[in-house]
Parts: sequence; C-alpha cells; structure tokens
Amino acid sequence: MQRLRLLAVLALVGCEPPYLGSGDDSPDAPPGDDTTPIRGCASTLSFHASAGVTAVEVAGAWDWSARTALGDADHDGTYTGELELAPGIWPYKLVVTRDGGATDWLLDPGNPYRAYDGGVENSALRVADCTQPLLEVAAHEPSVTRVRVSRGKHGAAITELVATLQGAPIEIARTGGELTIDTPGLAPGKHTLRITARDADGGVADPLLVPFWIEGEPFDWRDATIYMVMTDRFRDGDPANNAAASQGADPGAEFKGGDLRGVTQAIDDGTFDALGVRALWLSPFIANTTRVEYEHGHGVTAFHGYWPVKARAIDPRLGTEADLDALVAAAHARGIRVLMDFVINHVHEQHEYYAAHPEWFRTGCECGTPGCDWTTRRLDCSFHSYMPDVNWQHREAGEQMIDDALWWLERFDLDGMRVDAVKHVEDLAVSNLSTRIHERFEQAGTEYYLLGETAMGWAGDDINANLPEYATISRYIGPFALSGQFDFVLYHATATRVFADEARGMLHLDYWTRASLDHYPADAVMSTYVGSHDTERLISLADLGSGNPLVHHKWASDGLPAMPTTDLPYERAAFAMQWLLTVPGAPLLYYGDEYGEHGGADPDNRHMWSPPAARTARQRTMFDKIARAGTLRQALAPLRRGSYVVLNSTDDVLAFARVMTNDAAIVVANRAASSRTITITGAPVPNGQLVDKLDPAGRTVNATNGTITISMPPRSVSVLAP
Repeated sequence: MQRLRLLAVLALVGCEPPYLGSGDDSPDAPPGDDTTPIRGCASTLSFHASAGVTAVEVAGAWDWSARTALGDADHDGTYTGELELAPGIWPYKLVVTRDGGATDWLLDPGNPYRAYDGGVENSALRVADCTQPLLEVAAHEPSVTRVRVSRGKHGAAITELVATLQGAPIEIARTGGELTIDTPGLAPGKHTLRITARDADGGVADPLLVPFWIEGEPFDWRDATIYMVMTDRFRDGDPANNAAASQGADPGAEFKGGDLRGVTQAIDDGTFDALGVRALWLSPFIANTTRVEYEHGHGVTAFHGYWPVKARAIDPRLGTEADLDALVAAAHARGIRVLMDFVINHVHEQHEYYAAHPEWFRTGCECGTPGCDWTTRRLDCSFHSYMPDVNWQHREAGEQMIDDALWWLERFDLDGMRVDAVKHVEDLAVSNLSTRIHERFEQAGTEYYLLGETAMGWAGDDINANLPEYATISRYIGPFALSGQFDFVLYHATATRVFADEARGMLHLDYWTRASLDHYPADAVMSTYVGSHDTERLISLADLGSGNPLVHHKWASDGLPAMPTTDLPYERAAFAMQWLLTVPGAPLLYYGDEYGEHGGADPDNRHMWSPPAARTARQRTMFDKIARAGTLRQALAPLRRGSYVVLNSTDDVLAFARVMTNDAAIVVANRAASSRTITITGAPVPNGQLVDKLDPAGRTVNATNGTITISMPPRSVSVLAP
C-alpha cells in the first residue's frame, strides 16, 4: 500500500521537509537570484463541506477564543484559508456551522497530524521556519532525481548545494530552482541520495533524503515473506560480546549469545534466501537494562529487547553500530528489507528519559489483572510496574519518540518498523509517526512498511461477534497510519483449531481466510502467521494439543514440552506453514518454525535456533517442505499478489486459485489423514499440462476446460501452474 502525498501540512523547523504547505504566495525574487523561488510562510487549510454547512472557521492554540473564517468563493463546497504562524506545533480544530446555527468542532479530515491541548485531541499544524531554504523532490526515477530548491523568506541566495549517494559526493546540475542529479548504472540494491542546502545568511535547509532501490521487479510489500529473528536466540556470531551470567536469572530467560553478526552470517550463507525470505524483522536491538526482573519468582533478563534504557544506542550484548551497518548492507545486497522493532508504548524505569523527564510517562493498573482489561483499559494499564508507559498526550514526549524513530531509520538505512503494542498508545502515536516517516523518507515513492501489533482475539463462529476485533485492528491502518497489521483474528480462529488440534476443517479455514480479506482495509498488507514470539510453538501444540496444560508452561520447574518423537506433529505443522505461504498477505515465519522448533509459552518458545547440521531427520524433512513453499512463493507472482478465489472446498480438501490478470496458480490442500482425490472445476488455467510445483518430483496433471482431477496424499499441499 503506497501512502499518498497530503496537502496543507507544514513541517516543523529542524525536522523533515514539508508535504506541500508553503503555498503559492511567494513574493517575486529579488535581482541576482531571480530564477530561484522564495518559499511562502502560509499554512493552507482546506475542508470540503457536506450539504447544509453555512460557514467553516478554524480555531487553535494560538487563540482558542478567536476564529478565522475559511472561504468558499466559488460555492463548490470547498472552504479554504491561510494562516501565518510562528514555527512550532499548533493544535487546532475546524468549527463548522450548519443550518439553524448549530456548530461542530471537528478534527481536520485532510490532516492526519494530531496534538493534545488541555487533555483534548486536536488536529495539528507543524509549521516550519520559512526563513530557511527548502528542498523537495520534484520527480524521481532510478537514473535521475529532480529536486526543487527554494530560498528562505528573506531571499538570501543559495550558496551551497551538496549531494551524496551512500555518503560519496555526487554532481548536481542546477537550473535556477531545479536541481538534477543523475544516477545511471547503479548496482542492484538500495541507494540513498542526501541533498543539503545553505544560503548566504547561514540558513540551512532540512536535509532531503531520497532512498530508492535498483531491482529487476519493483518490490511490493505483498512480496515480503517476513522472518522474525529474536536476535539473542538466533546465532552467536561474536562470542566476545556474550553477556556474563545474570545473577538470579532463570536459565530459560537468560541471554544466550545470539547477536547481529550471527544474523549477518545467516544472510551471507543464504539461510534466508533458502526460505524465500524478503524481509527481516529483528527483535529490538536498542540498549536494554542489565537488571533481572522477576515473574512469579523466576528471574528474567532483557534478552528479548523490550526493556529499553537508552534512546539511540545499540545493546552491546547484541553488537555495535558497525555490526548493524554490516547486517543491513548484507541484506540490501540480496534484496532483503530490514524492519526495526520499535517499542512505542513503554520504557524500562532505568531509561534515560524516565530519569530526565518523569512527566513524559504514566503508570496505571497492571494489564490483565482483575478490573484492568487489556482492551478496555488499553491506555492506562501498564505491562509491569517497572515499565512506565509513554504518555503520548504529552507533546514533547511523543515528538521525541518520533524523532528517535526517524534517527534509527536514517542512521542505519532501515526499511520500516514493526510497531509494538499499538492499541496501548493514543491513536496519534501511529498517525504522527507514519506522517513523519512519509515526509522524511517517501517523497520519491519508496514505501517504508509499518507493521503493527494490535493484539486481539477470536470471538467464535459468529462473524458479527468478531466485528469489534476486526475494527480495532483496522482503525490503525491507512494511508497515513500503518501499512498493515498481524492478523490476530485469523491466527486465533485457525492455528490451533484447524492445524494443531484438527478440531475444525478446511471449510472453517476458508471461511475465516475470506473474512479477513473482507474486513480489513482493501489496501492493507496484513501479515498472516501460525506462530510468533508470543505464542506457544506450533509443533508442540500439534504434538500435545492446546488442551494439554504442559504446552502452556513457561518454566522447567513446571514441566515443559519435549521435542516430538513422531511424524504427526511435523506433518501438521508443515501443512500449516505451506498453507501460510500460499495465501494473501505478507506471511510471517517465526525463527525456528521452519524446521519445527518445539517449546511452550514465553520464554520456552524462544530456544536457540538450531543450525542444519544439528537438526533431526524429521526437522530436515519439514524444513525442505517449507523451503520449497517459500522459494515457490517468490517464483510465482500470483502466490504473492494474486486475488483469492475459492474453487472447491470440503472439510478435508480446500482448492483455491491465486489469480492475476494473465496468470494464476492453483493451490490444493488436503488436511485429511488419508489420501483424497478431488475434481476441481472452474480453474482459471489454460488447457494442458500443469506441474505440481511443490512436488520434488514435479508430478503433472491435466487441465481441460478448467477441470482438474488430482490425487492428494495425506496432509499435503500442491501448487499447480503451467
């Protein structure tokens, strides 16, 4: 989903380039620099009114008691006006008067930026310092970028223009107010132009960033099979940075030595390529507390990364800035995107901000305790007493958190964020973060993916009972919000019920797959999953069943799931993951699930990743199935981008097509414990021979006028294509 450019919002001085808020009210340029325009200083507001509106005004924090009228000179229902404000963030509302004199104070629907004032949410103008020069993208192609340059309001001549590509100087051709930067013949991978400007008065423009990719097929986030790496539990690439033993820590919740270098080694040796992975979600790598916290008497370290104590530092137990630079460079060289896990809701009480600005935070009841529901008390419940919540109603706190996010994205050339605990912060946290990322990084059209975690459930078979679940997840998705979210409803409806316990069949699976497609925003790139760092391992659920308390245990003293000793759980888990890799969305592979890592609840679901040489025969067999499905997803565009069309469905066998305009792939999934022969009708494929792309032997079947008959082995998935 490509976020669109928005009119009438200005950028704050010292931050990012504006959208398009400078207007057309610039005075004529003085002699001597008459081909370079001067930027305007007016904030332009626009509101399209419905029938029955007689007046539209704006009131704001500059003077809430005064109102400035917006005009509709041509009587087309669109009211516009301008304001000249000092640099800063200005809360405001539109005051709409209707027939009969009633008035409504409204958030501006054309401006996603928000700010609280006196505990009330408002729209917000981010007003830039118009005395400074301005740089904006005019047009971009991989081989050439055109940039508009404007002088500050006082007209000082632009005396210095500098462009760099990956830090190396590059030539600029200037014609008055337009710059042309040629970048022909670049190697495949990600590249970033950085342009700066200075004027004769010492004014400095906000640097303009133009990140873009050179690749054979333009990337779409639907292409992104995402692999979640819990860095400390993945690979130990540098034993020198391993943490000393933490006094009091339970062995299952201690640092294990995985680090950023280990991830880079996996990139370089093709571990992720073998699975068709196109994006890595790294667990938080910001510096965390060294303190051990206790959960029901068990000591837990910050190996997971969700207890930050610094804003802009990498945890030394995971590596250095150079290590993260190397990881990102290695990923980009292979066309793999890198997502940072951004903790937006809380910090650890040892955090530098909590010490310096306690007013930025709030504490409340503990989420999940009696009277403190995770959803109804979403804003005023705290995860733990030692994890103070960021108060996003405090403007300085929110702006600092966003500035930090932008710093990480720019400094390490990251490609987006997995946004943690979305529903536990004010809505403006997401919209403001997204807006700032858009204006900072997306002017040239490269989308930065924002993947949200809004934990919800499944309310049973009644679709109406699940509408609040879908609505809560969907409320944070949009052009200036999240690109997509994890599909919690589909997970809870199917992962255990269809795949692990086999209590429900393929009719149930298909129904809830289609329900997700129907109930999330059409442009959302949702992430489907069958396992995550917050769930019991799928293989153990498939082995023991979700009703067995052992699978939900966390600590060795309570008893924990063992590695399965039969084929059945591996067959169930492999079937689930092959299905996952054939349905719409950006599927998530949780590290280790690709070979059937076992485990109970957190932290037992976070074992060290096993390298291929250490895997059992069953694990190797399962990995081969998942690797074929993952690489096939990348090879067949319909599996990534095609629509979902059901062909035949019974409780045992589901057949569906992934259809693009002139291409299709047919997916057949038999969940039964025995073979099934199915006849498919209406398949959108040409007459002739189709190959089962998931079969190592490449078996073939015939299609005649859309009819296909195929024999399916037990718990198997086939993908048929010419």
